[in-house]
Amino acid sequence: MKHRAFLLSAGLLGLLSGFESRASVFSCLLLVIAFASLSRFEHEKKRFFVVFLLLGAVSTSVGMVRFVWGEALQGISEARGRATSKRAVSLLREILFAQDALRRYGMIDPDGDKIGSAGRLGELCGSDAARGSKPLQTPPLSIRFSPRAITRSGPANEQEGYLLLICLPGADGKSWVTYPTDAVDEELAERSWVAYAWPAAEGLGHEAAYFINEHEEILETENRLPHAEKDRTLRLVGAEFSPSCSDALDGETKPAWRVWRGKTRRPKLPGDLAHP
Repeated sequence: MKHRAFLLSAGLLGLLSGFESRASVFSCLLLVIAFASLSRFEHEKKRFFVVFLLLGAVSTSVGMVRFVWGEALQGISEARGRATSKRAVSLLREILFAQDALRRYGMIDPDGDKIGSAGRLGELCGSDAARGSKPLQTPPLSIRFSPRAITRSGPANEQEGYLLLICLPGADGKSWVTYPTDAVDEELAERSWVAYAWPAAEGLGHEAAYFINEHEEILETENRLPHAEKDRTLRLVGAEFSPSCSDALDGETKPAWRVWRGKTRRPKLPGDLAHP
């Protein structure tokens, strides 16, 4: 009696798995046990149980396919996306920590007020001369961040499928600059800079773009074109379609950016001088 009840339960769960795909994994295990036990099952309705279990197996197979394609692969893709997101933000935070060191120790300090100005990628990693001086003796950023790619927005670095760009306030106090020859507003650069990370190419498995500034305000955008073009589906991708320095700050592109995982901005900057 117990054996028949088990066979019926296994078959019924198999049939239900065709409708509720998440049950297919457990159903598959029960059906394997049920079929194995049939070899020692002696009953006048044995053929009925065989047919019943076979129907359950077919239904379970359908449910398993639906589960893999509809949920398992999607879950793997989402997990990969989360890991990629963390890696992109980690790269931007390396830049943040390097900028913090410049500011705290006054490594680039043209006005001599002991509050350092922000640096470009080349200055941060020592591949370029710091403004008004020789390359930093102890660069706060790894040399692997040296700018080796020229994008529409300026010199960038490619890391792990992302392009990285730093923008500093221009000498006019209104624009942003990226090239080593561009004049910088050093006073503004003591408390303002922005950086972006975006996909280096299509089809790399990650699509979002990311933004960070001196207050560790981290933003992200889904980075999809409203209507896919013939050669691309991403708005920001590669050197040709790089973000402008103000992409996340103003204009029609600003609403596309949102706070990354509820991250709050820090109210103070490192290296601020104490006032009596």
